[in-house]
Amino acid sequence: MALISDGPQIRLATPADLHSLETIEALCFHPTRRSTRKSLMRSLKSEHQRVGLAVTTGQAGEEVVLGAAILFLYQRSIRLYSIATAPTARGTGVGGNLMRWTEAQATALGIERLSLEADATNTQLLNWYEKQHFRAEDPLPDYYGPGEHAMRMVKELPIDGDQTRVILVTESPQVWPYTLPNVTAVSPAEYLSDAKWQRPETLRVLNICSNFSNDTLGYYTSLLAAARNHRISPDVIAIKDMSARALRRRLSQQNAALLAEAMKCIEGDSYVLPIIFEHSVLPEHQQLARTLSRSIGMPLTIVSLGRTATATGAGKWQIKSIKPLGLKKARKKYRAVLDEAVPKYFSKRRFQNIKAPTYRYDLAILVNPEEVNPPSCPKALDNIQQAAERRGFYVERITAKDRRRLPEFDALFIRETTGVNHHTYRISREAVTEGLVVIDDPWSILRCSNKIYLYERLTRARIRQPRAWLFYDRIDWRVAHPDLPFPVVIKRPEGCFSTGVFRADNPDQLDALLKDLFREMDVVIGQEFLPSQFDWRIGILNHQPIFACKYYMATGHWQVYNWACDDEGADGFHKVGNSDCIPLAEVPSAVIQTAKRAAACIGNGLYGVDLKESGGKVYVIEVNDNPNIDADVEDIIDGELLYDRLAEDLARRIEAERSHLALVAGK
Repeated sequence: MALISDGPQIRLATPADLHSLETIEALCFHPTRRSTRKSLMRSLKSEHQRVGLAVTTGQAGEEVVLGAAILFLYQRSIRLYSIATAPTARGTGVGGNLMRWTEAQATALGIERLSLEADATNTQLLNWYEKQHFRAEDPLPDYYGPGEHAMRMVKELPIDGDQTRVILVTESPQVWPYTLPNVTAVSPAEYLSDAKWQRPETLRVLNICSNFSNDTLGYYTSLLAAARNHRISPDVIAIKDMSARALRRRLSQQNAALLAEAMKCIEGDSYVLPIIFEHSVLPEHQQLARTLSRSIGMPLTIVSLGRTATATGAGKWQIKSIKPLGLKKARKKYRAVLDEAVPKYFSKRRFQNIKAPTYRYDLAILVNPEEVNPPSCPKALDNIQQAAERRGFYVERITAKDRRRLPEFDALFIRETTGVNHHTYRISREAVTEGLVVIDDPWSILRCSNKIYLYERLTRARIRQPRAWLFYDRIDWRVAHPDLPFPVVIKRPEGCFSTGVFRADNPDQLDALLKDLFREMDVVIGQEFLPSQFDWRIGILNHQPIFACKYYMATGHWQVYNWACDDEGADGFHKVGNSDCIPLAEVPSAVIQTAKRAAACIGNGLYGVDLKESGGKVYVIEVNDNPNIDADVEDIIDGELLYDRLAEDLARRIEAERSHLALVAGK
């Protein structure tokens, strides 16, 4: 029992309190926003929810319930699903006590973030949350119903500085002059390569590198920090969103009034706003800097602002670009602000369209008619569409130019080869933002596209892989890896389906390969060469195998795909090797189990896990987020059943999302 001594007491509710909880809901919420009796009982019984009751003692000695709070517990955050105070008890501190109890629950669980949704039109309520140190993060149009908007609000909670170490990653750790408890400045190369930072301890990583472009050490710092389960800021999603127009537009709209107030003293139509650990250069920009910093998630940032032109003159201020500001530059140009901001920063212990009645769901399949080697051939696409229609879907094939139509659909199935620096990733990200069920989701695209992330993630899960080595630009591989065996397979970090994969048979070939690759990137990965006649490909959907194939090496080549071969059959060479579809029951158990474990490291989507058998052992070669499903190849064994499983899983995901939304709307 958790009690707050100052004012009404707070205790954990039990199933016996169901009637009291229903009473509070009826007193405080509109009928359309109340939780059902069933959902309340689920909250009282669930291991992943907690309910606190604010109680006092009545005149006759009976317990009187004055308020309640329902919490949803996640791994690193708590969602305050509802907080309610009986009308007769308002203004007596009940709400504040419930909020302190919520924070106490978070502290006990080591959680540092609270979130909630509030009626966007209830100014009094929003102001109260702001006094509780919540900040508005995202507007939620039509959240409670058509025209009934909400605002997502977030609060960062203190963390125990004695338990959490902060690793500050910068290209210039030597210019970090501050001595702070539990804060260590290291270079990205040190963080990435030193074994002491690879242990699964509780670490907070602040990435203040000056360059987050793909294949830079700054990018890999955030990527591998996520693989190591370190608390990273900014994460890779935030890095990718930094260049997205949608983020800049959202932040501009969300902070329009704040921008107008802060920039009214600025002459001209452009301005560069440096943000240094939530501080600004000019005092009048301080609130704006703090708000944007917390939304962007980068401690050192350069935000470029511009004013739109209108027929009557200057218009609204808009965010034009968001870029990292490296420590070296910040120290050179903004030394005084940095000296003031750093101690304050680290002293905080923080750290829809109407559906046709004949269809239950609307499905968009993203294709590229011009793609030479798509993940699904036209016949397979027809099979997917027919299976989905049997399950009650309206199906439409769309292309990249149709991305504005995403809100028309319930789900998006990507059947175009995906990539991080590609419209498929951006469309996947937008679809998730719009609330669609998405295969492939953006997190899977990010994780599967990067070989280095995959290797570290699978290594941490103790999944057997060919031995691997990282090669860094300007670091002699002969010194770093003196016993490197040959031949060695060299892979571009970003790639899939055997693209960007090379073999070096001797040191001279390796030198030439690395010289060429380091013109474009800072890091590449080398992998032990395991010769074999074929690779296994196990299709995994929602953690379960759905097909198994043997992909044989292309004739005269060491890979399944010989991308250097232009003419099929020319000179006895073939671009793609043969394949055999194998009944799942006939696949070695070790292959199936290893594939399932590898896919689970990525997510619960659709994956193709490539494996080799060598010396009686099974090795994972790659996990692909967008596996081939072609007619007369992967579907030979199960035929229509394979496509029915895909349609059934999409329907299941949509129903799960609808159930979640219904639960939310019942609040």
